[in-house]
Amino acid sequence: MGLNNIDTKQVVDYKKEIRNKPVDAKFTAKIEGDWLFEEGGPQFRSIVKVKDGTYTMEACHPNFAGPASRPGPMAFGLFWFAACFSSTLVTEASLRNITLTNVKTRVEADLDYTAQFDLGKQPLVNGFRVFMDVKGDVTEAQLADLKEYSLTHCMGMFTIQHAITLKAEVKKI
Repeated sequence: MGLNNIDTKQVVDYKKEIRNKPVDAKFTAKIEGDWLFEEGGPQFRSIVKVKDGTYTMEACHPNFAGPASRPGPMAFGLFWFAACFSSTLVTEASLRNITLTNVKTRVEADLDYTAQFDLGKQPLVNGFRVFMDVKGDVTEAQLADLKEYSLTHCMGMFTIQHAITLKAEVKKI
């Protein structure tokens, strides 16, 4: 692996590949899962492909009384935002040959379940905040530039900042 645990050669090679053939930069990401009906265990499971086989992701319905046996959907959403923002920033730092020794990211979301329980019409999510602590051979100016780069190049941050068209289909089988 390369600088900051990023395979920069693979990143550079892919950038060249899509520069030569831009159509290859566009694809549809998918995840599929099943609701589980066995009591006491997780309630949703997805099996995703990874380099050496598959990885099982499991979630529980939000437990309003406290933690469940698996993370709830919101934890996975926040994980996506934190991991995507971190990955974008660390990858770009690596491409700029900036050595980082520690990166800690926290994402917060202000939630309001009032509407979910038909008790009002307030927005379900009122705001997101991202906090990142970075240690390494990086100046404040470089860090500010990396932050701005990541806010505009991370798909998770893009999703938070822009309304994305959603199509939902539910059908009886």
